[in-house]
Amino acid sequence: MKKTRLALLVLVPLLLLGAYVWASPYLFLRSLQSAVLAGDQARLERLVDFPRVRQGLKAELHAGLLKQVGEEANPFAGLAYLFAAGLLDAFVDALLTPEGLASLGTGQEPGQAPKEAVRDWRLAYQGFRLAYIYPKDDPNSRLYLERQGLWGWRVVRLQVPLE
Repeated sequence: MKKTRLALLVLVPLLLLGAYVWASPYLFLRSLQSAVLAGDQARLERLVDFPRVRQGLKAELHAGLLKQVGEEANPFAGLAYLFAAGLLDAFVDALLTPEGLASLGTGQEPGQAPKEAVRDWRLAYQGFRLAYIYPKDDPNSRLYLERQGLWGWRVVRLQVPLE
C-alpha cells in the first residue's frame, strides 16, 4: 500500500510536468497571439528575437535574389541586385512589426491585413526543442520557435515562400 502511494506521489508530478512541457508551445502561441492583437511591443520583444529573425530573413531573401541574378543573362543584373538588396533590408525591417507578423500568410501588406488573422495560426512540433507556427491557409509561411530552457519558447526564425 505504501509503495503504491509513493509511486503515485512520484508519478503524478512527473506526468503533470510532462504535460506542461508538451503544452508549453501552445501556451506560447496564445501569448504571442494576444501580444500581436494588443500591439504590445514590449511583450513581443520578449517573445520574438527580432534581431535574429531579421538577420535570418535577410540572409534567406538575399540568397534567393542572388540565385535569380545568377540565372539572368543580363549584364545589368548585378546592378539591379545592388539596388534590390537595399530595398530588401527595408522591407524586412517593415515586415517585422506586430502588424507585419499579423499579415503572415494572408498575402496582404503589413498594416493592411487584419490583426485577427493571428487567431488562425496553428502549431506543429518539429522536435523537443523546435516547433513552428503557421497560418491555417498557408503552411509554407512559418515562424520557428526554439525552446529556451525547459519552460520557455522564443521566435527565432521567419520563413516565407520565395516564389
